[in-house]
Amino acid sequence: MQQVLQALVLPHSKTMSRMTLTNLTHHQGTNRSTPIPRLPVLDWQTFTGLRQSSLPCLLNLPGAKYTNSGRASILIALEMFGIGQGDQVLVPTYHCPTMITPIIKVGAEPIFYPLNPDGSADLRWIATQDISRVRVILAAHFFGLPQAMSALRAWCDSQQIKLIEDCAHSLFGSSDGRPVGSWGHLAIASLTKFLPLPEGGCLVNNVGLPNFPQLGRPGLKAQIKAAFDIVHAGVNHGRIKGIRSTLEFLLSLLKMGRQPVAAPVDDEVSNASSALEFNLGPTHQTLTLACRWIAMLAPRQRIVEKRRQQYRFFAQAFQDCEFARPLVNELPDGAAPYVFPLWVDEPDPGYFELRRLGFPVSRWDRLWPHVSRIPRDFGQEWSHHILQLACHQDLTPDELNRMVALIKSVYSPTTRTKSKGDA
Repeated sequence: MQQVLQALVLPHSKTMSRMTLTNLTHHQGTNRSTPIPRLPVLDWQTFTGLRQSSLPCLLNLPGAKYTNSGRASILIALEMFGIGQGDQVLVPTYHCPTMITPIIKVGAEPIFYPLNPDGSADLRWIATQDISRVRVILAAHFFGLPQAMSALRAWCDSQQIKLIEDCAHSLFGSSDGRPVGSWGHLAIASLTKFLPLPEGGCLVNNVGLPNFPQLGRPGLKAQIKAAFDIVHAGVNHGRIKGIRSTLEFLLSLLKMGRQPVAAPVDDEVSNASSALEFNLGPTHQTLTLACRWIAMLAPRQRIVEKRRQQYRFFAQAFQDCEFARPLVNELPDGAAPYVFPLWVDEPDPGYFELRRLGFPVSRWDRLWPHVSRIPRDFGQEWSHHILQLACHQDLTPDELNRMVALIKSVYSPTTRTKSKGDA
């Protein structure tokens, strides 16, 4: 049992060497600094509020099934469609590597299509291409701002091309009068972006395909580790007050007290460095019991309300900013955002400094190799200029204010930052 428990600790994050601006990203407590969580973390408030949300939740769709991750869901979807050698899959130029890795894994070829200013697929450009070998298109609700899907689904049906609706950023919301996740032949989602979980995805089968695979059950070690990671991530970020001393005492008994636990894992950041090496993790494994329990029972209205509230806070904070602007200033009624997309005119080297300081931000600047430049493509512009700021439900008002202060400090004309390389 001791060996099982000793494996529960996640690899610790990089230690911050410079103290400049660090107090804005880490709350200084009595014993240690507390980082701002980039993803949701467990707190006592996790189980408060109304059970159902005012916006539709993808998990309530009839064909929804839990998976281990969003990237695993994409792989399973491709397998259910029978995609393999010789097939092509249309994917957006704006992407993270883990969106493309499953396509390579099944032996298919990704074909990158440009985006319109609103993030929708440029169907006029696609119409000029040879799509005779294209069998699937992957279309995403970027940032948790639902895209209009009716026209794309109609085009797919006319071309006999299957639509995978990528809802990794949109667990909640509506598109063209229907719940997100209901437009695609299949739809995928990522639970870790909206719930305090170290793992979790979802695959929605809207067309009754009979070949959903049998997923393996996690073993005892994985079950214990998942439950432990959920609690420890909350404690590590200053939440679940009142049990830190008890948890640290248990860790000390196992001689693990000096090994800090990282925040919950996110496909888009944690696995980006390994994505090109086809590391998809346990793709055909179902959720652990602890993760499934939270996914099923955690009240959802608080998630929607708080995320919309955080988004509006950032929109107001950066409304008249000289160096940046909100990509979408007015939050749509049918959206529960994953992140706040901030357009920065000259993002570097400030972005690298933010990452070095442990700021809860990401950028999809690590595109798949050989993505061609396409005229009037907004996708590749976004990959350089858009910073994705965390705006999840577990951020406190103090953390939100510190985030705004740090961004304005880093990008202030009087502040000089030096790039430390890709974080």
